[in-house]
Amino acid sequence: MYETLNIVLGPEVLLSIAVLSLVLYGINLSTLKISAGVICMAGIIIGADYFNLGYVMITNCWVVTCKFIIVIGSISILLMSVGEEIIVRPTQSAPILVLIVALSSLLLVSSINWFSIYLAIELQTLTLFILVALKRDSAYSTEASLKYFVLGAVSSGLFLFGCVLLYGLTGTTSVQEINSNLTADIGKILVTISLLFKLSVVPFHMWAPDVYEGSPTVVTALLATVPKIGVFSILVQVGPVTNVVILCAVLSIVYGAVGALNQTKVKRLLAYSGIGHMGFILFGLGLGSFESIQAGLIYMIIYVIMSICSFSILLSLNLTKDFIIEVRELSRKTPVVAFTLAFIFLSTAGIPPLAGFLSKWLVLLSGVSSGYYLICSIIVVSSVIAGVYYVRVVQIIYFQVENSVLIWQRIFKKERAMELSKSLLIGFTFFIILFLMVSPNCLLQITHDATISLY
Repeated sequence: MYETLNIVLGPEVLLSIAVLSLVLYGINLSTLKISAGVICMAGIIIGADYFNLGYVMITNCWVVTCKFIIVIGSISILLMSVGEEIIVRPTQSAPILVLIVALSSLLLVSSINWFSIYLAIELQTLTLFILVALKRDSAYSTEASLKYFVLGAVSSGLFLFGCVLLYGLTGTTSVQEINSNLTADIGKILVTISLLFKLSVVPFHMWAPDVYEGSPTVVTALLATVPKIGVFSILVQVGPVTNVVILCAVLSIVYGAVGALNQTKVKRLLAYSGIGHMGFILFGLGLGSFESIQAGLIYMIIYVIMSICSFSILLSLNLTKDFIIEVRELSRKTPVVAFTLAFIFLSTAGIPPLAGFLSKWLVLLSGVSSGYYLICSIIVVSSVIAGVYYVRVVQIIYFQVENSVLIWQRIFKKERAMELSKSLLIGFTFFIILFLMVSPNCLLQITHDATISLY
């Protein structure tokens, strides 16, 4: 009776009821505020469960930790949406779709069966199809949504084919039973490749730059954070094929570093940057040791925090065409925002002693401990190359001189004050990054407890 009551009060049930209610009766309501409130309530339930105060449906600390990161990311996306007309339009459907993405990610993290994993992934993917195509009058958005739809269908087909092969070989759909019986099989390889599609790692990355560029900036921020947390979490739990993951991880790190060097648009730059970061996370996952999986989780958490901060700043700048050059002389207009953006990009580059350096160092330390000396050397060289385009953005912020075209563009562009929600979001994430740089012990303890629950 107690367990049944706790399951009914779980965050997934709360979000499901909220989504159904908003779809049926949310026409005349502020769906953005209600969605943010529901996500906050779900976060409180998950936080209570972490401290053994709430429901007991989930006993795995890894699952609870990943759920909490998903909730934080979803709240951040909704806070970014304040003042964005493409999201808060008269139909007010976009916040509900963000709520559905959060719900599907929570369900994905909790899944222990191939059927439930597939349904959660499809719910997430179909919702993202709609969000990517929100800008109906944009050719870039149409191209992005079409490419995402086609490649998403291919990924789903590979996942289902892999599940069929696994079921035919083992006679069960339980993830745990299949992991105990199989370490490497063609079915497991297909499932791994399907999940790597969702993480946009090489050579399954071809959709990421175009989809990032064509989507509204808020949707791009959503694609870069919340769905990847859920897929990463379930990829750890299903036990992927190690050789495939390590190969794709190394290729992603190298390609993400080289591919971003000639980019002129911010969102395409962040797309290639995300490919490289996913490579680091997967390298930690592929090593398979306790320390490497913990390092991968730490990297994911820091990456999500830095992405939220950077996208919040980019939204507040109200760029016209999303060119990198548009952040020129930002240090003279808004010195505080310029310093924050430069600090975040340097941290993302892994400059010591910033928070991004901690995550990269832990992953590389795990690789060296496992004997992957050549691969770690390649990763270090790629990280140095990747640092070039991050430093280039900082150089543009502080030292780029305006030309006549940019001056006229600024004259005709309508200036917009920064919303309070974005200011709070930037300040909060920036404080967390500074705190992790000074005292990472709290993060290390949380990720240690989460990782040890997998064994």
